[in-house]
Amino acid sequence: MTRLLVALTALLALAALACPAAAEVRLERVVLVQRHGVRPPTVSNDELAKYSDKPWPAWPVAPGELTPHGAKVVSLMGRTLRHAYLEAGLLPAHGCPAPGAVAVWADNADQRTRASGETLAGTLAPGCGVKAAWSPAKGRDPIFGAPADKACHADPALDQAALVKAEGPDGAMTPKARAALDRLQLILAPKACSGGAGICLGTIQGPDKIETGPGGAKFMGPLYSTFALAEDIYLEYAEGMPMSDVGWGRASRADIDAIMPVHERFFDVMRLNTFQDARRGAAMARVILAALEGRPVKDGPQSGPQVKILALAGHDGNLSTMAGLFGLDWTLPDQPDATAPATTLAFELWRDAASGESFVRPVIYYETLDQMRRLAPQAGRQLPLQFEDCAPGPMGACRLDTLRQRVLGAVPDDCGEV
Repeated sequence: MTRLLVALTALLALAALACPAAAEVRLERVVLVQRHGVRPPTVSNDELAKYSDKPWPAWPVAPGELTPHGAKVVSLMGRTLRHAYLEAGLLPAHGCPAPGAVAVWADNADQRTRASGETLAGTLAPGCGVKAAWSPAKGRDPIFGAPADKACHADPALDQAALVKAEGPDGAMTPKARAALDRLQLILAPKACSGGAGICLGTIQGPDKIETGPGGAKFMGPLYSTFALAEDIYLEYAEGMPMSDVGWGRASRADIDAIMPVHERFFDVMRLNTFQDARRGAAMARVILAALEGRPVKDGPQSGPQVKILALAGHDGNLSTMAGLFGLDWTLPDQPDATAPATTLAFELWRDAASGESFVRPVIYYETLDQMRRLAPQAGRQLPLQFEDCAPGPMGACRLDTLRQRVLGAVPDDCGEV
């Protein structure tokens, strides 16, 4: 019996060494990058009129602003995030988090980001007085927008070469995107390419080309000019408009899936252009890394050792840029837009209690398209991700020091300093 107990004890000890207890890894803090909620097109119906053969539907708010329905989409996501981080022990099960433990920083330049930030703050810690904040300066906060610092500027030739590389050998308009454009044409103006009302989308700006200006290199042509039109139809559906108003009654739910590849291709090229991502996203990346390390930042969001959750309320472009800079990629089941309204990219900092090492696990939170439309079910979905070529840690996480070295190694010196 004694020998059996000794042998059993030895086996249990070996098993413990081979499979460390989950309790040894603890979630310490998280940084969230969230897109705003549902909005109308960012330009007026009068400006859009040239693309279609019928008048565009009316929205309840001004162009580009967060709708009441869009605020509910953000609220649903806020409750999803609150539940996830209550379960993980980052938020208290009862009462309010400690003062300063939850911070929300929004892009100051747009009503939709400020209002989304306010909604998110109210749902992460309801009744606890958490308020969203934003920069008082005029113009877009550099954390959310293209860098203006000279340290971030690139040689135009290198900038253009990076865009060509991101487009790949097929150019901007891949066969899948072309098929989506053809389907979008049938929704917007079915007879435009044969002389009818509207615009023949495939002829806009002529063939694909690249132009270089003060804001850097960008591609011109049908894809650049039409990706937002596909999203405009998509947003009509997400807003919960009657189907008679979604694409003038010419767009079914399946049609939404069919037209969105033209939108997704545009953002794929943005994500794959890591040269520009490192410049456009330098300031936000530095904020994310500082917040994960518990360090304060100047002229930006509240950050430091006391902050357990920092949320950045921004745009779809911020999600794509962070994906490119941090080495992430994802598709969302039942959601044709990879950077859909209220989609949230989480950078979670986990610490190994035994070794003291810190790891970062990326997670994407999202709502399905029909869930946004109906505001049900009441919880969004969670999809764990992995950083490209860096997943040696628990739950496929990457060591914080490795991630920091990789990201900051791609960013030009002094670009986006915080």
